[in-house]
Amino acid sequence: MIGAVAAPAVDERLVDGLPRVSSILGGLFLLASGMFPWFVAGAIATEPLRDRALFVALAGLVVTVTGVLAPRFPTAWQIVCGVTGSAGLVLVLVSAVDPPIELTASLGVGLCLIGSVLCVVAVFAARWRHRWSPPDIATVDEAAGGGEPVGETQHDATSQGEGPSRSTGRTVALVAGLVIALAAAYLVAWPASTPRLAAQPAPTVSHGEAIERYEQVTAAEADLNVFEPCESRLLTHGERTDVAVVLFHGLTNCPRQFVELGTQLFEAGANVVILRAPEHGIANADGTAIGGVENVNSLSPEALRDYADDSVDIATGLGEEVRVLGLSMGGVVAAWTAQERADADRVVAVAPAMTIPGVPASLTQVFRNVFQKLPDMSLPSSGTPLDHAYAGETTTGLDATFTMAADVADEAYGASPASSDVIVVLNPDDDQVDPVHLSGFANAWAAHGGPVSLYRLPAVGLPHDVIDVDQPDGDPEFVYPILVDLLDGERP
Repeated sequence: MIGAVAAPAVDERLVDGLPRVSSILGGLFLLASGMFPWFVAGAIATEPLRDRALFVALAGLVVTVTGVLAPRFPTAWQIVCGVTGSAGLVLVLVSAVDPPIELTASLGVGLCLIGSVLCVVAVFAARWRHRWSPPDIATVDEAAGGGEPVGETQHDATSQGEGPSRSTGRTVALVAGLVIALAAAYLVAWPASTPRLAAQPAPTVSHGEAIERYEQVTAAEADLNVFEPCESRLLTHGERTDVAVVLFHGLTNCPRQFVELGTQLFEAGANVVILRAPEHGIANADGTAIGGVENVNSLSPEALRDYADDSVDIATGLGEEVRVLGLSMGGVVAAWTAQERADADRVVAVAPAMTIPGVPASLTQVFRNVFQKLPDMSLPSSGTPLDHAYAGETTTGLDATFTMAADVADEAYGASPASSDVIVVLNPDDDQVDPVHLSGFANAWAAHGGPVSLYRLPAVGLPHDVIDVDQPDGDPEFVYPILVDLLDGERP
């Protein structure tokens, strides 16, 4: 009895050989299944195959490591192989229902099938051995009343194994560690989705049509509790002008940010449209002040795309030529407009928020991975609180911004912008946007022969928000003439 109690659920002697080799090969096949398509351009560039491939690669790595350690952790090995093999077969069935078109992706599914079958075979081989293996010699001898004394049997059980409680504890610890490792890998490494944000233009062709479209936007806005200074703005001369200007405000700010600059452009002869970004500018319960940053918790990259399209669509009816300027999140929206809308004749993207401040650009993807999987969280703001801007930021808002930035980068590194003139404005004193990455992005964008240029503001200690007149460290009298010249096509 003592020998039987001390034996683990799957004896280590039953794991060695065919079961162990089969599980290691299965893990390697799964790893190859997940990784191979990643090295083939365009094979699984879109959902859902991309996420499936990474899951299979991570599972294959865990199975391979567990197979190497199988003799020490036979029970954990059995659990990992069984669960992974079953999950792999389910994924294969799902892929059969939703088959990949690309040959290389099909190859990945085939490798997944082989790896999953090998994992399942390994478990069944071990269980078959367990069923048909001869009984433990110590147990047989004890039952017959012969052999070595019970005390020596206990000693042998303790020396050859570590006892039931310690063995079980180590198995539980290993399984728990694997679960935690997989959860962490899922949060950090499972790629966040980057939808293709193709433009959906519906441009207006006359001043009257533009006014009608703007009134549709403001009518929808009237159903919301928008803080009065944050309402959308349209500055029009009552007729179509030579130039119409679109202004995109930053994350957590609102159209109030651009009122002074918009007024200058209007007084210079342009029609100006400043739409409120989705989920921004919502007032508190009694409407007397700006509300909380949690209002941004439903912002999406698709909503930002629609926001950009609506703005440009209105502007095409307001002016013969459309010019666009945006800051921070608005700079990302402006960059997207430059890439997607040929009817945006000139685009000025001021300090577009392409990356997380203080974080290497390569890690921005990691933060996006985490932001998309965890519930929305509010983050403190590093800037000066403003009466018309939400205090702080949210992970959802940041994710929407960085997702649009990722879409712009994916397109920009492979194709020239649709706009005929694009200017990326860099602030060397910016503490919220990485100037080095931004410079590299602009240069790579321009490398395709596109009309992209980089303008560096003087290093005079300007804040990230160089637009809002309520920024105590800002200098609109210095910055505005520069931005107006850039919108006019001049390089001051």
